[in-house]
Amino acid sequence: MLASLWSSLLGLNYLQVLISGLAIGAVYALVAQGYYITYNTTTTMNFAQGDLLMMGAMVGLTAFTGATLFPAYASAGLTTEIAGTYTFLDPALRLPAFLLAVPPLLLVMAGLGALVYYLGIRPLREFTAIGWIMSTVGISAILRNVALLIWGKSGLTFPSPVGGDVVRLTSTTGVYRQEIVTLVVALITVGLLLVFLKRSTLGKAMNAVAFNRDAAALMGINVRQMVVFAYVLAALLAGIGGVLVAPVIGTYVEMGVAIGLKAFAAAIVGGLVNPVGILAGGLLIGIVEQVANGINPDLRDGSVFLLVILLLAFRPQGLFGRALIRKY
Repeated sequence: MLASLWSSLLGLNYLQVLISGLAIGAVYALVAQGYYITYNTTTTMNFAQGDLLMMGAMVGLTAFTGATLFPAYASAGLTTEIAGTYTFLDPALRLPAFLLAVPPLLLVMAGLGALVYYLGIRPLREFTAIGWIMSTVGISAILRNVALLIWGKSGLTFPSPVGGDVVRLTSTTGVYRQEIVTLVVALITVGLLLVFLKRSTLGKAMNAVAFNRDAAALMGINVRQMVVFAYVLAALLAGIGGVLVAPVIGTYVEMGVAIGLKAFAAAIVGGLVNPVGILAGGLLIGIVEQVANGINPDLRDGSVFLLVILLLAFRPQGLFGRALIRKY
């Protein structure tokens, strides 16, 4: 068995594994930034983050193709549906239609983020220190049930806005255009987020609330608004991650479960209070996952969480987190 694993390891196309790993890892990092934002601002986390990604993919698919809620759009000849697979009859329409779908997607995701806060966090946070954990897990289950009622349990194919062509890097290495787009857009989004948090007035207000909410309130910052905005921003990041990864892995109700867990793992590996470390953690997990998948697909998920367990044993604060010094 070990000889077989070693042979598979030596036979990997490492360039392709690297690019695919970076692409999916960038999505993990993007979603994990939501954990960072909510934890940094409120010391709570949204464990429905993975299912918000799923809702982003579903809502994005609906808005993109127009075939679920707007049958007239399909009958006009723009899209066709065959067994849950949506295809644009005119490939030139893909990218414009996708860009038009982004505003309604972000609007819906912003509403879902606010809903998570008002239903799952605000009512319980003052009564119990960990009640929000169970409430956000419950909201996660509710979101999956809502998705089942609207879109059904059969998987749907999210048509890539840039087409399904393979880009040849070498004679033996090829990656889908969507993987390249996913990597680039996710990294740009994380970069813009970091600039926003460090340079913008709103970002500085969120950091002030994170540092000392009482002092921030005395300085005139509306703490409640900043907390709600943190959950809205986390949901927006999850929605963007959903429409980026759905063309690669497909669109189905359970898609957010594993991604949400791996995004949380990325936050732990990188250091929950370090957004740059979270980015590095997400990319690392993506690469480890793809290497394990290349060796044996059955090792794909287990390898990620084995990495997390080993890291927590030797560096509990994560690779780039700050160690807490306790005085007794």
